[in-house]
Amino acid sequence: MPNLNLLPRALSLLLCLISYNLAADDMAKTIKLAAEDNWAPYAESSGSGLSHSLINSAFSRVGIEVDSIVVPYARAVVMAKKGIVDGVFNLIKEKSTQDQFIFGKQALFSATASFYQNKQSPLNVESKWLLPKNTRVGVIDGYEYGDELSELPNIQVIKLSNHNQLINLLLLNRIDTAIMYDLVAEQYIARMRVSSEIGSTFINHTGQVYLAFSKKNPEAEHLAEMLDTGLTALKHDGSYQQIMTSSLETAHHSNGKLKP
Repeated sequence: MPNLNLLPRALSLLLCLISYNLAADDMAKTIKLAAEDNWAPYAESSGSGLSHSLINSAFSRVGIEVDSIVVPYARAVVMAKKGIVDGVFNLIKEKSTQDQFIFGKQALFSATASFYQNKQSPLNVESKWLLPKNTRVGVIDGYEYGDELSELPNIQVIKLSNHNQLINLLLLNRIDTAIMYDLVAEQYIARMRVSSEIGSTFINHTGQVYLAFSKKNPEAEHLAEMLDTGLTALKHDGSYQQIMTSSLETAHHSNGKLKP
């Protein structure tokens, strides 16, 4: 006959195993990402923005929950490289990044960056290739600006921490021009109420913006595939376009209120 005294212990062990498996399953369905704090309207310091909406919605379609931490962009990239997080928001796929991270087949969206100037001190050239010798170009430290930036012959790159610094140095003529992504520049120029002083000149490049996954994570390729699946589902039923339209309309509406 079975030893009935062992049944409670066996049941307790079984419940522990079930609980462990459920916890492990839940962990497998949560992804930890680093999101930048200074790229409105795509990623705000509040943990909101277009990128958050797209990524959260896409992963939701495949049963994965997103746990995002908001940090400066350069730190977010380092965290992903070291495997502290599973991925990093808003990485531009180019020569400098494509071998350092795992990318899915689908970009989140594309973004165009232009050269911006102080309207009182215009550049007076029609192309980035015609910039005069020793032109001081402000950029955000750690951002990607296209493969051609390093090939420009006459520029001195000045690396800064945020867009407010870029715009302030333009106003003070401490730099000659700044490269900013257009929708982002629109946000910060409006917030600082300097649209009459600062404006765009010519395009630098258009980049494909991705959620990039850490090579330290053995599940990175699988997560990239899951994101692709989620994005495809969003595009198939029209949700992707709804998110894009809603986010950008909100951004433009806010800018309109802020302009002098």
